[in-house]
Amino acid sequence: MRRIPPLIPPVLLFLIITASLLVLDDEQEHPTVLTFKKPLINTIMTAFATLLIGAAHDDNPTGYYSLVAIAQSYCFYSASSILVHLLSSILIFFAIQMYRATAAGIQLRRWRSEIRNAETSSVQLSTDPKQERKQKRIMILYANVGSGHKSAANAVAAALTLRGGDDSEDIVVQKIDLMDLASPAFRYVMQTMFQKLTQSLLGQHTLGYLYDMGDGGNEKSPLQRAMEDAAGLNIVKEIARFKPDTIVCTHFLPAQLVASIKRASKILGDSIRLGLVITDLDLQSMWVQPGAVDVYYLPRDDSAIVLRDYESRAEEKRKKRDEKRKENRKSKLTSQSKVVVSGIPIAPRFTEAVGKKAQKDLKAGFDMFNLKQEDPRPVVVVMSGGVGIEEVYKLCLSAKTACQFVVVMGRQADVREVLDAVKIPSRHSVELVGFCKEMPTLLSVCDMMVGKCGGLTAAENAALGVPLLILSPIPGQEQRNADVLLETGGCLKINDLPLIPSRLDYVLGGGGGKIDEMRRGMEKLAKPLSAFTVADDILRG
Repeated sequence: MRRIPPLIPPVLLFLIITASLLVLDDEQEHPTVLTFKKPLINTIMTAFATLLIGAAHDDNPTGYYSLVAIAQSYCFYSASSILVHLLSSILIFFAIQMYRATAAGIQLRRWRSEIRNAETSSVQLSTDPKQERKQKRIMILYANVGSGHKSAANAVAAALTLRGGDDSEDIVVQKIDLMDLASPAFRYVMQTMFQKLTQSLLGQHTLGYLYDMGDGGNEKSPLQRAMEDAAGLNIVKEIARFKPDTIVCTHFLPAQLVASIKRASKILGDSIRLGLVITDLDLQSMWVQPGAVDVYYLPRDDSAIVLRDYESRAEEKRKKRDEKRKENRKSKLTSQSKVVVSGIPIAPRFTEAVGKKAQKDLKAGFDMFNLKQEDPRPVVVVMSGGVGIEEVYKLCLSAKTACQFVVVMGRQADVREVLDAVKIPSRHSVELVGFCKEMPTLLSVCDMMVGKCGGLTAAENAALGVPLLILSPIPGQEQRNADVLLETGGCLKINDLPLIPSRLDYVLGGGGGKIDEMRRGMEKLAKPLSAFTVADDILRG
């Protein structure tokens, strides 16, 4: 009997699965019947398609792995080799991506056709034909990789709602987290693996190296862009369903995906206004999408200088590529984007807190955290972030300057019993807080914060003039944020934790001169209306 070539079974399986997906209805997520004549083929196709659709929609995270196991056993009779097993897994992965890309492409083509038809007939496109005026449809995309991107998205959404006022029915806002729609494997890499890397010295320096490699105007390879875009294909379907006028991104991955859509279709590129919110004090080149972003919302004036440099470098590279290909074509999109120095968007509640602090209406805040407003001791908020909170807490208590400490345990709230057991010197008072939902109120009554230096943390502290004692910033964006704050004079940086007590005494002792100087340094970056600045520009656009 003639042996079947090893590559034939997985290739046939790939073609069968792909064909089955293409005949399914877009909205049908768990098919049970396929329109094939032979019952045996119908049964096999339904089993494979059900597993694959479950994996593609992430409703069944084990679906993909079950399908790989089936494929491997199917291929075993022809060649019991690792290569065939690996190839079958790769082919199934590409089948999933083909399905996602096909479904997303169908949705985009439909939307593009609607736009073209509306322009031809001069009829204004609307999802609700009863409306006389068109709704302002705004989609906010973020990736929940670290809390800052989500917080910035929530801040912009809240500001849009407040700015809508009586016309709120004419403004429709939808928020989507890329991680909710990405595959389990991609979520693991971007969330779990990232957190694990931050917990070790080698991992931190690896992150710093990758950050620096992606900076300085360096461009991603086409393969890397394609893989990252593939992870967000389910978002493309949501974009096509929602049909936004404006898309605002607070993370570079969804912005990169939308930029790819705008570059691929002039009609969609002209119809979508893309805004990109930078959520760190330093602008890294991976955030820049030359020619595709209509407006950048930047944290500070220096970021605009860096942005223009990156855009000019990208334009030079594009011209060189065109010359190499002997092409002389104009870009479909604008080469320079609009710039709004808005600051990093923080929750509108911080604006209220700034007003209360200016009016010295802080009694409710002091009472909320069991603090004494008439107490001359400075209020110090301790947020250790990725650093061991027990060690930081004990070192803070070693400071000679008497303080009122508020310790925010956050995700490490399970250590409350350990902290309760620590003896508190009589010169200090301590209030332990779990996950704090009243950060605007807390920052309005505090004099200094001890903790990490994310972009949102820096923006929130700057809005209320609260200096930072930064603990061991992670190489990469944390280090860059710390550098900016050091430049303004709004922080001190500690790489060796035993220095915490002496630095607290240096800043808080000596009559308050140093703390006042640092407060003025933080206020140089203050943008308490940042979310409203972004919202106003979106609504004007």
